[in-house]
Amino acid sequence: MFRVLRNISIVWTVLATALAVSAFAHGRCGTMQAVESWIENKGKITVAAKNAAESCDAEDYYDSVYSRTTAHFQIFYVLKGPHATTEKFVDSLAVNLEKAWNLHVTKNKMRSPKGRDTTVHYQKPVKQGLYGVEVLEINLVRSPRAVHGSSGFCEVCFAITNFSGRNNWQTSEMMIDNDFMVVDFYEPEYDTLDVGDKKCSYWKSTKPIIHATEKYSYAEKWDKAIRVTAFHELYHAVQVRYLSPYEHLNFWFEASATGMEEVGAPEVNDYFRYIPEFLEHTGKPLDENQSAYGASLFFLYLYNRVDSLFDKSIWENFAKNPDNSFRQQFASAVEARKKNPQDVFQDFAERLAYSGKNSKAVDSSAWYSPDQPFWKKVPYTFTLEGFRPDSSIFAYNYYADVFPDLENYTGKASVLLFKDGHARLRKISSMNTLDSLRSERFSADSLLWIFSRFENPSPLPGKFEAKPLRAYPTPWRHGNLCFAPLPLDKKFIEVRNRRGDLIFREKYDSETLCLDENFIKSKMVPGVYRYRAGSSGKTKDLMIIY
Repeated sequence: MFRVLRNISIVWTVLATALAVSAFAHGRCGTMQAVESWIENKGKITVAAKNAAESCDAEDYYDSVYSRTTAHFQIFYVLKGPHATTEKFVDSLAVNLEKAWNLHVTKNKMRSPKGRDTTVHYQKPVKQGLYGVEVLEINLVRSPRAVHGSSGFCEVCFAITNFSGRNNWQTSEMMIDNDFMVVDFYEPEYDTLDVGDKKCSYWKSTKPIIHATEKYSYAEKWDKAIRVTAFHELYHAVQVRYLSPYEHLNFWFEASATGMEEVGAPEVNDYFRYIPEFLEHTGKPLDENQSAYGASLFFLYLYNRVDSLFDKSIWENFAKNPDNSFRQQFASAVEARKKNPQDVFQDFAERLAYSGKNSKAVDSSAWYSPDQPFWKKVPYTFTLEGFRPDSSIFAYNYYADVFPDLENYTGKASVLLFKDGHARLRKISSMNTLDSLRSERFSADSLLWIFSRFENPSPLPGKFEAKPLRAYPTPWRHGNLCFAPLPLDKKFIEVRNRRGDLIFREKYDSETLCLDENFIKSKMVPGVYRYRAGSSGKTKDLMIIY
């Protein structure tokens, strides 16, 4: 165990390992860190033999162990030593664990957690039918490598749901940090306990865990940390009643647990810390996003806008078909509700676009979370006219202002038109819709295109079809006069009067050409004109009025 470190080279080896693990631990939940470490090491992580230089056992760091029993839990804790907590801490934990049970099991009808009969650290028997919870110093746990994984550390962890192993993965217990203080690995401090004739050394936890956005200390506001932790960690204990994380680990374990903590403790908003990283990976398949915690934004959409029991369906689908991908489980749950997965996925992308400052441009009924004004604004790509949107399966993208080329595009498309601080959503169902938007774009302050693709592309209904060249608005009175869609095999558009006299030719290099009001008035008096692309072929009528 790591608690006695007399050799300085060992200290720095452990420090380097801990620092490398810190990003992996994501700042709160060590549960999946331990599972991923087990997978990475192919299940070969075992309890390390005690170093010959170490003379202290786990029991030397605590004395009397107390327990608190509630309707569904038995909480074990101590009041002295490095594992010490307070009765008020345990009171709060007891209340919030029962609230979490009520949400997950009673309200959302999920399977109940299955607890161990003996706790891992304090080695105490758990009453039959209750779920065991230990309050302790997380990085002073018994058999740290068996709990945390190969590093033996979880640098900034609130808690861990510790599973009983590959062959008994449905059984677990919760370990929660006793004070939400962690070891400062850059400037570690040590302390010792006198146990008989032995001196037992350990690293002290001196650094408080800080709320990422509000910057308060969870060591001081531990009741808030308890609230999010109870809902998050107990959900891990629920998830493994359906699916083995050792055989089928996927991003939804953390995404749904983080989402559920927000459902249970919406006032804390600890999940805000993960949103920027999640949004930075817009354009990648949702199940490949590097921020599994940030994917809680998708969970919250499903919970709040589709069905509060939607995640129950996801985990039931995993239990029936554990080898299927999350995308397949999602599609099955959507179709069971007689909805189209692509439509639901596009609706998520559209409503996510109302995050940050964009939330003020629409009525709050368009949001899917009351927190959306506080999220980072979705990132969007600036590109050239006639761009082709990305079409990765199970991904969504945002583009700004210029018009896309949607010929043969097989996903879903929408656009937000911003004007005077307000936004209006238009769904693109055909090239006719796209064409009608060309005249509206010039009265809008900006555009935000929203694209998503859920399934394989061939064939999909509602394929976009090219439309004939037209001028708009017609009759023209003021503003820009536009021509679209322009054929790419031509180089210019020409306008003639009714006698056939050439009025002007204008070159173009994209499918749309727009001429401003001053140019039109300098070239054309009110009347009827004819236009076409190139110098041959049929012409069309255009009326000018001003």
